[in-house]
Formats: sequence, C-alpha cells, structure tokens
Amino acid sequence: MLTAHLFSRDDRACRGYLTALIEPNQRLPCLIACGGTGGHLFPGIAVAQELQRRGHQPLILISEKPIDRLAADGHPELEFVTAPSVAMPRLLSPAMAAFGLRLLRSVRQCRALLRERGTRAVLGMGGFTSLPPLWAARRQGCVTLLHESNAIPGKSNRWCAKFADEVLLGVAGCARHFPNRPTAVTGTPVRTELTRQVDRAAARSRFGLDPDQPVLLVIGGSQGARGVNEAVIAALPELAAQGVGLIHLTGPTEHEAVTAAYRQARGRAPLSAHVAPFCHDMAEAYTAADLVLARSGASTLTELAWFGLPSLLVPYPFAADDHQTLNARVLVEAGAARMIPQPDLTPAALVDFITQTGPGSETRARMTAAARAAAVPDAAARIADRLQALLTLP
Repeated sequence: MLTAHLFSRDDRACRGYLTALIEPNQRLPCLIACGGTGGHLFPGIAVAQELQRRGHQPLILISEKPIDRLAADGHPELEFVTAPSVAMPRLLSPAMAAFGLRLLRSVRQCRALLRERGTRAVLGMGGFTSLPPLWAARRQGCVTLLHESNAIPGKSNRWCAKFADEVLLGVAGCARHFPNRPTAVTGTPVRTELTRQVDRAAARSRFGLDPDQPVLLVIGGSQGARGVNEAVIAALPELAAQGVGLIHLTGPTEHEAVTAAYRQARGRAPLSAHVAPFCHDMAEAYTAADLVLARSGASTLTELAWFGLPSLLVPYPFAADDHQTLNARVLVEAGAARMIPQPDLTPAALVDFITQTGPGSETRARMTAAARAAAVPDAAARIADRLQALLTLP
C-alpha cells in the first residue's frame, strides 16, 4: 500500500514526494475521492478494487480521520493519499471565510496532483472530501463523476454536482434532485470483504451463539446510537424470555454502559449475546443474523439488501434533510423492511417485529426475497463501466 500526504506545510516538497512515489497509470489515470465516513469510503474502495481488477491503478483520496486510516491499512494492494477534511460550516458562521480559503488552497493543490499524475478522470463518492478534486478536475478538463448513495443529496453533493459531468445514483428517485445534470442509476457498491462466503454455523459459534436460536443484529452505525441502544436494553427481559440471541454493536462511546446493562440482565435470566463496540468482520455478523435493527444510512441498507436480511429501521432523527427516513422508505416500499420513529421503538414494538418475522414465517420469507431483489450486486462494475464509457475506453 502507498499512503502519502497530499497537503503539508511545504507543498512543493510534498508534491515532489508524491511524484517520486506514484508511477503513471497503465490505462486509466483515475482519482477516487471517498474519505470522511464509512458510507463514502467503503463504496469507493470497492470501485477502486474493480478498476484494479480491470488493469487500472486508481489513486484513492481519503481524509485524516481514523476510520480512513484503518481502511487504508487494511488494503495494502491499493494506493491512498490523505488530505485534511474541508467541512463546510453554517453559511452565516464566522468560520466561513477560513473555510473558503482552505477550500481554494485545496483546489490548487489538487490541480497540482492531477497534473503530476496525468489524471484523466475523477470520481467523487460524496462529502466535502470530493469537492476540491472535482473542482480541480473540471478546471483541468478531466472527466468528472459524482456518486450519491442517499435518496436525497446533502449540501456537499449539491455543491459537488456543479462540477460533475454525470451523477451516479444509488437509488433512482434521487435523480429529481439533480435536474441540470445527466444521471445514471448504478446502485451503491458493497465492500469486497462482505462478498466472501461465510459458514453460518461457524459464524454463530465465533459470536458464542446457539446455531438454532433466532439472532437479532443491532447496528447503531460507526458512532453508535444511544436511542437504539437504550431501546434494546429495555427489551432484554422479553428477548431473553423468547430465547433471542443478539449481536449488539454499540459504538465506542456506548459500549461500557451497554455491557453493564447486559451483565445485569444476565443476572436475572439466561441471555445469549455478543456485545462489542464494533465488528471487524461484518460478513460474519450479517451471516449469523436472522433479523437486523439498524439506522438507515445508505451503505447499511445496501448491505442489508446484499445479505437478504429483513430489518427494522430507525432513522436518525437529526439527519440532514431527514435523509435517513427517505433512505428507509426505499426498502420499506420494496417490502424488505419496516420503519419506526425512534420515540416509538418500545420493547413491545421490538418484540412484536421479532415475533412477526419468526423462523419459517411467511413475513420473513417475503421480506428476505424483497431485500435480495433490491440488491445491486454489480454496482461497482456499473460505476467502472461509466468511467470507461466517458473516457471511450474498451
């Protein structure tokens, strides 16, 4: 793996460092900007892996956040370059002036990188990490693509779209938010490590779960979800009484408190559960599960569809433009999920969902089939196809 830093105090020396380390691409000199969040990062890595499989050598632009560094460390076969985050403050904030200066500086430095690498195409996977390279690429005359995985774009992608030749969509309904740009529906790529085959019994054994009991996977997102965690804790007596096993991913800040609550619950009744701040092998977690309780970020929904898992979705109530509710509706309307507002996520509501989607039930069978039908297994290939088509490559 190559990981360099795009920006430093000595920009000229840094650009020379990059030039010395990065060799020109064989076919498609392409940069993929995908840092900042897992929802942008992992789909971008999946596209990079597909391009690499086709003989290209894409460079991946990430932020300095810990999740980005961990992902880069896990993919030594890919090339990464880091850049500071360029998050936009509120429009009337005193920080807007500093943001504008940082943004323009980032654009200039991206232009230098694109020239030195001979880049012909830039793909932004969303977020403000994508804005400087897309802006620079447009000024360089490169092909520019933007991917939007959510049902409604955030403010960063509304900006980024101004510099995109084409906007690629995770869901078709988002096209109306880009009336002045060509769009194509590609789906959202699933990270490659999730596509491997996992033995279900072995996965359950590694989580310490009974191979025959119903298993609920609880996902609060990379930062956890206090409302979801508290609802599950309140339902533990009923879940224990029904013999439900749990894989509960709490998020790092909630882990200690949630673990203590499970310890108390086990003192009152037998409870089969694996509680962790996060999971390094989500393919095992999804394979071990029968049902999922989760937020409704776009990447999570993509993964639920891939694994054909019925889900109860609890949109984050403070998400920008309420985009998690709109995301959830895609699977709900397909018949693959149910949605519940966070205040209504009571123990009775959770137990009712588990009871109605029990083993062998028609409801579970229908939801499983609907989830699988909603998956787009070749999303990374579709995005790579659009890049090659716009560059008139075979």
